[in-house]
Amino acid sequence: MRRSYPAFFLSALIAIPAHAAREERGNLILDGVSPATPALIERLAPWLHARSATFDGWLADGSMIVTTRFGETDQLHRVAAPLGAREQLTFGTDVLAAAASAAPGALGVPFATAVAGAPPQLWVYRLADRTTVPVAGPRARADSFVWSPDGKTVAFEGAAADGVHQDVVAFEPGGNLQARLLVAAGLKSWRPLDWSSDGTRLLLENTANTPQSELWWADVATGGITQIPLETPPRRLRAARFAPDGRGIYLIAQFDGEFAQLHYLDPVANTLRPITAEIPWDIEEFAASPDGRYLALVANAAGVSRLSVIDQIARSEQAPIGLPAGRITGLAFDRTGKRLAMTAEGPTQPADAYVYEPAGNSLVRWTQSELGPIDPAVLAAPELISFPTWDRANGGLRTLPAWVYRPRTPGPHPVLVRIASGRDEAARPTWDAFTQIAVNVLGYTVVAPNVRGAAGYGRSFTALGDSRREDAIRDIGSLLVWIGVQRDLDRSRVVLMGESQGALVALGSLAQYSDRVAGGITLSGMASWARIPNARALRRPLLVVHGAQDLVAPAFEAEGIVASARGNGAQVAYVAAKDEGHGLRRKANRDAWMTTAAAFLERLGGR
Repeated sequence: MRRSYPAFFLSALIAIPAHAAREERGNLILDGVSPATPALIERLAPWLHARSATFDGWLADGSMIVTTRFGETDQLHRVAAPLGAREQLTFGTDVLAAAASAAPGALGVPFATAVAGAPPQLWVYRLADRTTVPVAGPRARADSFVWSPDGKTVAFEGAAADGVHQDVVAFEPGGNLQARLLVAAGLKSWRPLDWSSDGTRLLLENTANTPQSELWWADVATGGITQIPLETPPRRLRAARFAPDGRGIYLIAQFDGEFAQLHYLDPVANTLRPITAEIPWDIEEFAASPDGRYLALVANAAGVSRLSVIDQIARSEQAPIGLPAGRITGLAFDRTGKRLAMTAEGPTQPADAYVYEPAGNSLVRWTQSELGPIDPAVLAAPELISFPTWDRANGGLRTLPAWVYRPRTPGPHPVLVRIASGRDEAARPTWDAFTQIAVNVLGYTVVAPNVRGAAGYGRSFTALGDSRREDAIRDIGSLLVWIGVQRDLDRSRVVLMGESQGALVALGSLAQYSDRVAGGITLSGMASWARIPNARALRRPLLVVHGAQDLVAPAFEAEGIVASARGNGAQVAYVAAKDEGHGLRRKANRDAWMTTAAAFLERLGGR
């Protein structure tokens, strides 16, 4: 039989002796990692090849730029027509973010590359001569590109001289690539949001430590700034752009209500008009066509994105049919205003680019990403359930939502609980290869709860997790009770997995409920031993996966967890990728951690 997995994994994972000591294999640090069996690696191999495509913007000729994996890294590609060939444009380091412009004057595509342990490096792919050249200037945020309306200038956030605040700087993709100062930070930190249609003003947000969001605009020629008065400053500003009418500003913000809503701000009359007040969910994104006729918006309805397109002339609203029931991001109209592009993904479908034409109410898929040698019919789609927790709300027991992915085989099944927790984190039904591996290869039921503190369920729900993380741990205790009464679930084989902020809840729950769980996994966990309640009770088997160059959750904290848990007598395996930061991006590293985690789950009760 032809083996489709790289030989690297056999040498890096199979060849490690049982109960291995700390070893370095290429860019991987493997400490106490037990071997994956050849049979398991053979079963995993087909599941490691899926890739996705992310829409990065229109070009003036009507083609689009997408980011998709080629080999080990994500690279920029151009797609000229629906399901057309992906023409690769970049060939270097992993592309982190990009933003194309449909303006005729746009002569290049700015993008940022990810360098573990270092700030992103900015580049421009020049369309005329197909060269890739670096942008010189201050340390930048990779996702802050804002194009001028003529397509000649890109503004972005750049580190100020004090290393604390953020200036607004700019460069010309078709000309001078030395970034120049547009708006000095002073004691503020500027986030550029949009250019005015005449190119003379920039819309800015002050993101310095202020209790409410502040909107400003800046004179591009002089750098002078003026605050935009708001009678009630919003608690949080998600997005804001100048309206096509040249007078107002569209903004997504959370004021006194539970959810972030889309509003129209008239700075001249100092009035604020809600547009989506009747929608009881967060509005996450919006886009307006250049002529102002169409207004597209995405609402997060219990974790599932819902796209609506409002025709402001006909006073009608349409909801495109055919998008995967998952997450929609990156809305952008082309220069004609007739086509709306986006990225959409679902639990059984990796992310792809789609285009919707409101005039004909037609949806067209522009990219079709590969699953690899997997039959799509076997993929697990989740069920949204609710389980009762330990406290009361609205006159009864509070219930919490969870997404449940079930195997098709008879139970009772072992359970993997994947925990997302924190202001910018939530369990949502999106593509995740490891979830599908756990269900289809290992026979686990995967339960992804949204405990208190998770995003997307209103300001009050998110705030419940601010002061007492122990309450979210108690939510996991309630989920374990729910698991215990399900006939198709095996309550004796439950593994907790926490990612990023969710790692703290996972580790705290692993210690608190050690008599009810079999083990735990952390991935890029934002957790230190000192913050884990009842930490000395953490004695169950544990797998810790981390990027050695992680600046968000430093690797020394992960290594502290490893050492302390071992000091409790726990069996702990540690995998660190020397060339990764927060989250593992490179395919080889992703394959390695998923293979190691699958072997860990198999030992704890998988089939």
